[in-house]
Amino acid sequence: MKKIIILLLTIPLLLLGCSSGTQSTLVDFDHAQLKKQIEVQGFQPKLPAKMPFEGAKAEFSPPPNQQDVLIFDFFSHGEENKNHLGFMIVNGKNSSSDMEFEDVSIGDIKGKYAVNNGDAQILRWKDGDIEYSLTYYGKQSDKEVSKGELIETAKSFE
Repeated sequence: MKKIIILLLTIPLLLLGCSSGTQSTLVDFDHAQLKKQIEVQGFQPKLPAKMPFEGAKAEFSPPPNQQDVLIFDFFSHGEENKNHLGFMIVNGKNSSSDMEFEDVSIGDIKGKYAVNNGDAQILRWKDGDIEYSLTYYGKQSDKEVSKGELIETAKSFE
């Protein structure tokens, strides 16, 4: 009887240990304040619910005389936790670049990924008429962020 009880208690612990390796490295991000800041804009884009680094603080800077472009910068500060993720949203326009992008999947959406001279990773995708672009500035950051983490960040948009 004791062996059965020990076995029944051990199995859930083993399952928990096996599943912990597949958990995301992303952290929750509350975008409620950003939603309020962009309410006066001509369109309402999706915003990230997850970030690839802890302690992200957002700065919103709308370009002058451009109602169809929104620019955000997400920073974290602290010892060995300096990170920078740029985020640009363009409504109703297509952007172009001379960079060579690789096709990627962001859930059901097709996106494009590139690395700019090893300095920055760029992930772009369209959702309806809105084009999103995430740029992780690796040379300015302490944490290495993978292509998969950028894609997972994009999947978290709501």
